[in-house]
Amino acid sequence: MPAETFLPHIDLVLQSLRISRERLNSRSKVAIDTRLLRALLQELAASLPFDPAFYLAQNDDIRAAHAAGQIPDLHRHFIEAGYLEGRFGAPANVDEVFYAKTYKDIGAAIKRGDIASGSDHYVRSGAAEGRIPNEARRAVIERWASILGD
Repeated sequence: MPAETFLPHIDLVLQSLRISRERLNSRSKVAIDTRLLRALLQELAASLPFDPAFYLAQNDDIRAAHAAGQIPDLHRHFIEAGYLEGRFGAPANVDEVFYAKTYKDIGAAIKRGDIASGSDHYVRSGAAEGRIPNEARRAVIERWASILGD
């Protein structure tokens, strides 16, 4: 079985490039032409895990558009737009114990009931903050963090 591909959250990549999501959709130039950058990111996003049931469950707007026939191919939508909008295509493999122990603020917020779970936090903001969901991902996320300039 091939190793699972990992990409940093889109917000971390764009922050490293010093561009916004809006600018990514423009035709302006940065260190790389944004059309090329977008195509490269889409190509990479195509290798990420994708679960259509999860995608629909996590995205009310996508579910409505899909039901109305406006988004016939969910995976294609994720590749062409969803990843670039910061959406997850499949559940994140968050080790709840590891996450709460590693991030004391999150562990405390879960105990207080402010956050439902580590998984919920990771999908909503933890990935964009560069947090590590489980020990197995530590090395690859730390490598990406160094590349992105953390």
